Amino acid sequence: MTEKMTGIKENNDCCIIRPAEIAYRRYRRRVFQRSMAIGWIVVTVAAFVLIYLIWGETAIDFFSDPIKVRAMVANYPVASRLIFFFANFLQVVIAIIPGEPFELAAGYAFGALEGTIICMAAIYAASIFIFLLVKRFGRPVIELFFEAEKIDQVRLFREPGRLNILMYLLLFIPGTPKDILTYLAGLTPMRLPSWLVILSARLISVVTSTVSGGLLGTQNYVFGIVVFTVTAVVAGIGIMYYKRLNQKAEEDQRRPETDEINERFQG
Repeated sequence: MTEKMTGIKENNDCCIIRPAEIAYRRYRRRVFQRSMAIGWIVVTVAAFVLIYLIWGETAIDFFSDPIKVRAMVANYPVASRLIFFFANFLQVVIAIIPGEPFELAAGYAFGALEGTIICMAAIYAASIFIFLLVKRFGRPVIELFFEAEKIDQVRLFREPGRLNILMYLLLFIPGTPKDILTYLAGLTPMRLPSWLVILSARLISVVTSTVSGGLLGTQNYVFGIVVFTVTAVVAGIGIMYYKRLNQKAEEDQRRPETDEINERFQG
């Protein structure tokens, strides 16, 4: 009797301890995510404040003058490009950082064509790194940057037959959440050669941003604002389209469960 009771107690303890461990791990991930976000914001703000304190209005005048910025790039051709490449690489890996400001800055500093090349090179390098990392270590890597609930909300990739086409389409359309999609690709059956082809879909969204930055760099402000506005509208449509696709996928997955329940009641 005592052994049975002990066994029951141990089982109950396991049932209690395991959810506590899961909750604690999620709590630590959220603390890590928030710490990274706050840390990055603090470093960025501190850098701008430091630049302003040291150089003051001279720095503002410098960065607001595209001719001076491009002259500096010309004086340091290798260093400026390497710095920007690694900054863009980190932006993709640390998914909480938006990519559009980097793409605009690339067009502003290097011109639309070269800015696009640098951004795409960084995106390819970072996306391959993320893909292989997730393939090796799985979902825990993704949960470093995204909460479990947000990952579970993405239901688009449960149909392997449509996987590559759907991923290409979502990366092609401006406004879709490309950061989490890049991480989720590693959880799918997709292979690296397919991923390399699919990544080319990001070109259109990068080009729209670098062209806008390039137009600002050539002081063509009116046309630059027009391109940026059109891109923002298209991005808004892309966000709505993504949400609709995700909602439809969720409904399709729930339908068999609903049909099964109805059959039981009818039976």
